[in-house]
Amino acid sequence: MRITNTIALWILAIMVLMTVSTMQDLYSQIQYREIEVTNGGTITGQVSIKDDAPQIEMLEVNKDVQHCGSSTPSPRLSVGKNNGLKNAVVYLKDVEKGKRLNRDESVVLDQKDCQFTPHVVLLPFGGKLEIVNSDDILHNVRAYHTKDGRTIFNIAQPIKGQRTSIRPAAFERPGIYHTVCDAAHPWMSAFIVVKEHPYYTVTAEDGSFTIENIPPSEYTLKIWHGGVNIDDTVVSSGEVVQYRYEDPYTFSKEVEVKTEEETSVKVRLALR
Repeated sequence: MRITNTIALWILAIMVLMTVSTMQDLYSQIQYREIEVTNGGTITGQVSIKDDAPQIEMLEVNKDVQHCGSSTPSPRLSVGKNNGLKNAVVYLKDVEKGKRLNRDESVVLDQKDCQFTPHVVLLPFGGKLEIVNSDDILHNVRAYHTKDGRTIFNIAQPIKGQRTSIRPAAFERPGIYHTVCDAAHPWMSAFIVVKEHPYYTVTAEDGSFTIENIPPSEYTLKIWHGGVNIDDTVVSSGEVVQYRYEDPYTFSKEVEVKTEEETSVKVRLALR
């Protein structure tokens, strides 16, 4: 029995070392260098839509109606004051050095009232992600990369209050990952944005954003939104099993960040 326990402990230790080694290899591929920033600048701004805000589409619910209701608003569009666009991702491209990337706290993606919350999750590369089910029904969470469609994780959560930790190594590289619920809840949609540096954020209710403590330099500011309109509906046995959305919206702008100064950027996107 002692020999068996010893072998098991050795196997566990090897697995831990392999995981640590894998993450170190991944980190070594990332060029971002953490430094103390003492003279940083700030970028503030707002992302809005050009025309009048369209009416939010109501999507039919055909399962767990007693909990989810007979219809639910699409999570893909949220417009606030002055046509401000919520849930647009704003980030700096190819940042080589800057403030520390905080991986200390777990980031939570919750399932509440048959919707993912938040709709956009910001996860530092190598950070800890927890999936939570706050509903008293089964959810099945599947995440896949938006570029190649490869599944990153696929977990079932049948119990209210259930929490599942996702291994940092599941996200092999920075990028944007789409999250859906495969428990016949096709209207549920969210994004996990994994970045190798801390200079990224998501717009608030009114479309506003702030990125702070940036080393003075010239940068490319990128804006990304997951798309609004449904391009195609996949139906099986008379019920919707998947919504396929239009391509994401993207925007780029060259900006200069000056020492201890604020740079303001306002962007207006035209919806298709």
